[in-house]
Amino acid sequence: MSNSQVITHDFDYYSPKTIEEALKNLKEEGARVLAGGTDVLNEIKMGGQRPKGLVYILGISDLDFLSWGDGLKIGSATIWSKLEEDGRVKQEYPALYDAVKSMGAVQIRNMATVAGNLCTASPGADSAAPLMALSAQVEISRINDRGETERRTIPLEDFFTGPRKTALDQGELLTAILIPAPFQSSGSAFRKIARVKLSIAKINCAVYVEREGDVCTHVRAALGGVAPKPVRAFSFEQTMTGKELTPGSLARAAEMVNEDISPRNARSTAAYKRHAASYLIQDTLEVAWKRSGGEMEK
Repeated sequence: MSNSQVITHDFDYYSPKTIEEALKNLKEEGARVLAGGTDVLNEIKMGGQRPKGLVYILGISDLDFLSWGDGLKIGSATIWSKLEEDGRVKQEYPALYDAVKSMGAVQIRNMATVAGNLCTASPGADSAAPLMALSAQVEISRINDRGETERRTIPLEDFFTGPRKTALDQGELLTAILIPAPFQSSGSAFRKIARVKLSIAKINCAVYVEREGDVCTHVRAALGGVAPKPVRAFSFEQTMTGKELTPGSLARAAEMVNEDISPRNARSTAAYKRHAASYLIQDTLEVAWKRSGGEMEK
C-alpha cells in the first residue's frame, strides 16, 4: 500500500504564467491540472492517480478573478474564501454562499478552488448542486490544430459525465464559471446532510425559486450524492412550478424526487438517501422561498 504522506513517483511540473502556456502544457500526454491540490495531491499520495505532469494554474493571474456584470463570472484559479469575502455573493447567490460556508475548514477554503471542486466531479461535490440550481455554465478552453485558443461554453449539468468524469478532453481547461443574474423576486438555498457539518456530504441539495405572490413561477433544483453524478430534480421542478407553495403541494412535489435519483450505498444506504432526499428538498425550497420574499436573511 502506498504511504499516504508521500508522493511515490516522478512527474514533470509546469508553472505557466498565461492561459495559452497552460493549455500547451496540458496537451502533453498524462498531464493534469494542479490548483489548490486539496483533492489531486491526496489522490496521488494514495496511488489513485499517477500523472506524468502537473500543470499548476494558481500562478495565472488571468484565471484568478470574480467579475460582476450581468451576473457573475468566476475564474478557475479563484479560491473559495474569495467568494466567502464578497458580500454580493451572499446577497445575490445565497445558495452558493451556503455551500461556501459548508466547504471544509478555513484552511481548505483558503487553498481549494471552486473550479477544482467541479473538476474532481465527485457525485456529492458541494459546489455542483448550487451552481446547477443557479443555471451556471462553464467555459472550456483549448488550443486548436491551428495553434489558436478556442473556447466553448456548456451548461454545468452537461459537464458531469459520470463519477469523477467530466466533459474535459486531454488538453482542455475549465477557465471560468458563469452564473446569470438572479430574478429580482427570487431566492436560493443549499443544504446538506453529512456526518459533521464540514464533512463530505452524504446527500446535498440546492433550490432556486422565483415567485409572484404565493406562486412558484420558476423552480430549479439539484442534488448531489444520490446518483453517479450531480443531477437536476426535473420531476420536482415540473411538479412545483406554477403552484402555490402549500404544505400539500410541496409534499407532492417532493415525492417526485425519487423519479430523478438513483442512489447507491455510499456514505449511507440507498434506502436512507431516497427517504432523506424528499425531506431535504422540502426544507431547502422553504428556505429559498422565504429568502425570495425577504422573510429570511440571505
